[in-house]
Amino acid sequence: MEEIYVLLLNQLSRYSDQDLIENEIKLNYYHYYISSLFIKSNKRSKLLCILSLDLELNKILKFNTEKNILILKFDWWRIACTQSIEGKDFSVPLLRLFRKLFYNNYNLKDKLVYLIDLFQKYSLEKNDKLKLKYYYQYLILKNNIITSLLEILISDSKINKALRLAIISKTYEKFNINKVAYFCMNKAKYLCKKPKREYLILFLLSSSFRFEKRFIVKQLFYSILRYW
Repeated sequence: MEEIYVLLLNQLSRYSDQDLIENEIKLNYYHYYISSLFIKSNKRSKLLCILSLDLELNKILKFNTEKNILILKFDWWRIACTQSIEGKDFSVPLLRLFRKLFYNNYNLKDKLVYLIDLFQKYSLEKNDKLKLKYYYQYLILKNNIITSLLEILISDSKINKALRLAIISKTYEKFNINKVAYFCMNKAKYLCKKPKREYLILFLLSSSFRFEKRFIVKQLFYSILRYW
């Protein structure tokens, strides 16, 4: 038994924390994984952290239905994110990365707490309109956090409007209100069909377009030309 435990530890030690969360994203969020390749490598780990947190929150909602369990798990992530950024060490790869990359970043800490608050409100809300509202606010804040971490400055109002419409479209798509989602996405693409390279990641993360393994060569070529 001890030999098996040592073998597992040695196997895990071959991979960095970033490798572990990257593989998890690749397995569950293939579109996000491929999208993350469109930014500079020195900023990619920060993006993967936020995408990984998004994955963890969605897994909680997917695999738990009882209200008290949901609240306890969201509370754990809220506290763990806070403490990891303050310097506490955890055995969870994502939290170790938070400590390494965002140590003493209190602005980000507050934003992550609010991000989890919004996801919890969305998860527990019974009213459909409020549920949609909280999910939209969650996506907006997640986008703002990513924009800040990647140091992307958007001064063009048309780009801002197109990105906002894309997020609105993604929100309505989540709730299967496809007619509105389609309208908003078309309007967003009309305003910004080919975003500048530094903005492309934001549009890919908010797009109805999805990278799929079977079409990946064609889709990558399409995205290199900055179509989203």
